[in-house]
Amino acid sequence: MPFRGAIAVMALLVAAQACAPLPAGAPQQGGVGAAAGSTPAADASAWAAATPRIDAAAAAVAYSGARTYSGVLSCAGCTPRRLTLTIFADGTFRLREGGVADGVGAPRYDIGRWSTSRESADMIVLQGDTQGARLFRRVLPDGLAAVDNDGREIRGLDGTTLPRAPGVDPLAGPLRLVGSYRREGEEAVFVECLTGRRLSLAAGTPASGAPRAAQMLADARSALDAAHRAVSLAPGDPVLAVVRGYLVPRVAPPGSPEKEALVVVAFERAMRDGRCEDVVPRKP
Repeated sequence: MPFRGAIAVMALLVAAQACAPLPAGAPQQGGVGAAAGSTPAADASAWAAATPRIDAAAAAVAYSGARTYSGVLSCAGCTPRRLTLTIFADGTFRLREGGVADGVGAPRYDIGRWSTSRESADMIVLQGDTQGARLFRRVLPDGLAAVDNDGREIRGLDGTTLPRAPGVDPLAGPLRLVGSYRREGEEAVFVECLTGRRLSLAAGTPASGAPRAAQMLADARSALDAAHRAVSLAPGDPVLAVVRGYLVPRVAPPGSPEKEALVVVAFERAMRDGRCEDVVPRKP
């Protein structure tokens, strides 16, 4: 692959970001956004302070079978970027990409589903919030190598192998999520578009213990609920909602696949007539 091609593939590999902005043609009928002055700002320190407290026992169950891989990708003329990928036993993945040096951009996330390639059991295909799949090949002793769409080594890209990390990093967020939000009796439910996962909403307690962070979580949840009441035709009707939040382990009933809950940290918008198909990239 020529050098320019390597740069293009590098850009694709590190284009990890949470759900892309809604396209201009996405339905906006019956929509409502965050109130003036409460639109979520890109304030990494505020979101970090609101990181929810994690139940260690619930985490051990929720992330059983998960694996995390992490390494630094670089090429001539490129800013080195650390890529951390966690694949979960339920067929979903989360990926974080950020600069190696301090202050080099805020971390960006991608989420979606993973599968093994039909052509090779050693090839893992990630289908997330990008315009195409990303491919990694299993390599010895225990790592994942970034490869191009033909499964070949990417020439001009250094450090293509992500070694397996000694522990599991669930990459909890804050993630920008798009999904169907509705009430099921007393329970609030968010069905995320890219993974199809059903997530119950949890109030969450900030690990920092900061009163301002606790108020931030409460305000975000209130804004989401108010938007749902404003745009839905009935309490049980779903609306397409865009939020930022953390995915945290939860103690689920025996046999339940819902091992995580969503803690909303910021509300963006809600649309009565929006659909996942309007915002989720189609598979090639």
